[in-house]
Amino acid sequence: MLPARRPTPRATVLLMVGRDDWQKDEPLNIQLLERLRRPGLRVVWEDRATAWVHAWLDWTRRYPGLPGRLRHLGLRAAQLAYAVMHPSYLGYLRRRGRRTVEGRCASLTHTVRALARQGEVIVFARSSGGRVASLVADGLALSHIVCLGYPFRHPEAGDEPERYRHLATLRTPMLIVQGRHDVYGGAEVALRYPLSPQVRLRVVEADHDFHLDAAQADQIVALIEAELGW
Repeated sequence: MLPARRPTPRATVLLMVGRDDWQKDEPLNIQLLERLRRPGLRVVWEDRATAWVHAWLDWTRRYPGLPGRLRHLGLRAAQLAYAVMHPSYLGYLRRRGRRTVEGRCASLTHTVRALARQGEVIVFARSSGGRVASLVADGLALSHIVCLGYPFRHPEAGDEPERYRHLATLRTPMLIVQGRHDVYGGAEVALRYPLSPQVRLRVVEADHDFHLDAAQADQIVALIEAELGW
């Protein structure tokens, strides 16, 4: 009698859901992902062309004398090249629309449902990406959300409850790492905004852009690993 085959363990998918101007976070992403990588962890980008863009940016760092205009054109060229090689990417762009909250919610829902068939899905979000993920999470098979710099308020606008009121009833586990000096909500957010018991808030010395030294990056990764039980 043949021994029973052990079931193949499901993968863990870390879905990177960026801020609206996600190109600004390329150094931060590298800094944190280098510390978070582990066997069995698959990193997937919400915008699948991002990996190609990161490869271009990595190449430009070797040539610091390149004109800024060429760097910018290269970003668009990398995205266009990905679309040519992967026609399904155009469907993603249509679902995303003009990067409205509604368009991003629809696109992220489609992405998470596809990834959930492959394994446990954890969203690693920045800023508006955390807002979008938290809006759709309870209707999806998300394991956790980790958000750096949740946009509780826009620094040039008044109070907008649609940014945060759903966090009071969120059922999906969520870690928010907030910069003490974040213009989108700093150290005061713990007292100002109601959060569900599933939302854990940690305040660190940073602003909204999270320019971190090695020790600060280690601190944030330790918070994430503790939250995820890694």
